[in-house]
This record gives sequence, structure tokens and C-alpha cells, in this order.
Amino acid sequence: MNASIFALLLLQAAAPAPAASPAPSSFAITNARVVTVSGPVIERGTVVVSGGRIASVGADVAVPEGTATIDAHGQTLYPGLIDGLTVLGLTEIGSVAGSVDTTEMGDMNPHAKAWIALQPHSDLIPVARANGVTTALAAPNGGLVSGQSALIRLTGSTPEEMAIKAPLALNIEYPSGQPAFDISQLFADPELKTFEERQKDKKKNQEKALHRLAGLLDEAKAQAAALEGPNSAAARPDLPLQSLAPFARGQMPVIVRADDEADIRGAVRFAGQHGLKLIIAGGNDAWRCASLLKEKDVAVLVNPERLPEHEDSPYDSAYANAALLHEKGVRFALVTDDASQSRNLPYQAAMARAYGLPAADALRAITLSPAEIFGVADRLGSIEPGKQATLVLASGDIMDGRTLVNRVWIDGVDQSLETRHTRLWKEFKDRK
Repeated sequence: MNASIFALLLLQAAAPAPAASPAPSSFAITNARVVTVSGPVIERGTVVVSGGRIASVGADVAVPEGTATIDAHGQTLYPGLIDGLTVLGLTEIGSVAGSVDTTEMGDMNPHAKAWIALQPHSDLIPVARANGVTTALAAPNGGLVSGQSALIRLTGSTPEEMAIKAPLALNIEYPSGQPAFDISQLFADPELKTFEERQKDKKKNQEKALHRLAGLLDEAKAQAAALEGPNSAAARPDLPLQSLAPFARGQMPVIVRADDEADIRGAVRFAGQHGLKLIIAGGNDAWRCASLLKEKDVAVLVNPERLPEHEDSPYDSAYANAALLHEKGVRFALVTDDASQSRNLPYQAAMARAYGLPAADALRAITLSPAEIFGVADRLGSIEPGKQATLVLASGDIMDGRTLVNRVWIDGVDQSLETRHTRLWKEFKDRK
């Protein structure tokens, strides 16, 4: 054995075991303005927490004798915020390739699991948490089939501790139809084509990619049937196809990234043809096909701070997207689709609110709505008895940039609000 490897093994063996996660405590938050999301606001309410879950909520709740009490007079209690599309834990500095682990080699990776690549000690996680974001979807990207995403809690020292639901969905990039970059053509004379010819080529390339994806879905279904059939012992397992099977069968959601109206309609059509449980990510043009999305009950993960999709789109089309979807009754959640910007999730909701989305629905879009879309509304997204005590105590309206987040609990455990930002502030605030 190599001497350096042997020494490393000795060091690992001698290293102390990681500390166990803090156990949830029993406590009561009293005199708070409790925004339950799922019900009416309780202007002066009490929330009792026991064993990491909410035991009781109300204006006249009795606090069990001996329970630690937190007087939250003048403050507002919210359920923890959920960022429904991020690369938190998968990237640290976008311009430093070694800190980015969002994309696998090749364009067909149904077996790639985002939570395996999570970096629990990312500096971006406590930054998001300190502004009230307690739960996030960590999603891979790139290629045609990017891989499997996971819903994570923003605490824990290992990926296993962070995972709430893994896998949650399969992430797919709707084919752009643009030809792959060929370096050999970099200095070649460009082939001039008309707009109609370019559109025809794009459609042809998209159909080719979708045909390839359809074939993979059919293979996954066929292998799953073979493994479950009477001759299962003779069937030859295939890891990518086995990973793909529950999504191909419509048992688990498929998140398809699509922004253009034609691509969104194409994704809905493709999902219908193959029995996929579809969620649209991005959806910059979703407002243009809201009636179709409502009819097919397709949810959308919307980032309201985007540039318009087309030259002739209204300047505020991305900002007003959520309000227009709300008017049509389309299910949606507001997301940042980022890691460093995840802390700004409440302000994404504020932007949608400024452009027509009612305030209560803007808050719902970053709490209960994503929980419903991801199938975890029985655990997260609102302040109700029996749900996980994932809570945020703030000085005022969480969507107001002047509001301070004072306390955060995840599963009943009080979280540190120290971040890289606060450490640097303390270090440099008194320097002259």
C-alpha cells in the first residue's frame, strides 16, 4: 500500500466521529403574529413545539407546564420558506469549475443523483437559511436528461441528514434544437440560411432529440416489466434504465426546463403522449399558454426576475407571469433557480407581488404551494399541528427588505444565523 494512503487511513481511523445532530427540544412561541398560510392569520398566537413537530397552534393555546417559552411580542412567525429550484450545495463559485458539480458528462444521465454530490458545508446554505429559506430543491442541469433532484433541509453535516425526499423528480432539459458546437467549423464560412430554414432545422433537431428520449423511456418501461415478470431472473439489469423506470411510468414527477411558448406546449404534448407526471421549470412564456397548463394540471416553477423571452414580449412579462398564472388557476411556485441568489427568495415573491400577485398568494408561492407540488404538504409549508416545526421568526413582513429574520428552527432545532457575511462584518467593522 502506498505510504501516503496508509497514513491517510490512520488519520481517518483516529479522527473523532462527527457530532450527532442536536435533538429537537420542546418549547412554545407566544404573543407572535402567526401567519399560518393554510388558514387565517392569528394576530396574537401561540405555537407549541414538541419532538420536532408542531403540537398546537392558536390564540388560546395552553402551554404545558415546564415548557420553555419564547415571547415573540411584536414579531411575525412564518413557516420556513421553500426554494423550489436551486443548485444549493452543488455549486459554490460559478466561475470556479472545481466548485461546480451540477452537470455530468454526456447528455443522458437518469441515474445521476444530485444529493450524492451535495456539499453540506457550502457557505451559501447558511446565507440562504439566515434569510428564512429552510428547504430547497437541489437540482442538476445540463444535457438532455440531467439527473435526479432532491428536496433538502438547509441544515445537517451529511447529505443523508439534509435529504427530505430523494429522489424527488427527474430533471430534463427540453431540447433547444440548436446544433452542437463544432470547433472545426469555428473559422469556416457560415452557411447563410433564411429564418424559415433555421426554424425548420430547429424543429428537426428537437424532434430527433425527443425521439431519442422517447426510446429511452420505452426501454425503461420494458426493462421494469421484464424485472417484474416471471422470467425476472434472466433479465439483465441496467442501472440508468432502472433509475428511469419510476419516472417513465408516471409514478414520480419529471421536471422539464422550458421557457419558450412552443417548447412549453411541446413538453406538455410529449408528457401526455408518454404518461409523464410533468412539472415545468422556468416557464418564462407560461402566461401565454396558461389555459393549457390549467387544463392539463401542470405546475410551473417560476422565476419572476427574468428578461422577456421575446423582443415583442411586454417589458414586465416575466414579473407579471405569476399573477397571470394565478388568474388562470395554474399551480405554481416562485423559485430563484440559483445558489447565491436563494437568499433573495422572499424578494422574488415581493417582485411578483408588485406586479399583480396578491400578497397572500405571493407568500403561499414560497411556502405551501411548492410543498404541494412536491408532495410534502403533509410535513411542510404551513403552520399546522402535526407538521414539522420548521419556522421563521421575523421582525415584520418577510417580503420586505427591511425585515430582519431573528430566529430559524428546522425540525424543531434552533439554527445558527451566523454566515460568512456576518463573520466578515464582525472582522472588518472596526477597522480604520
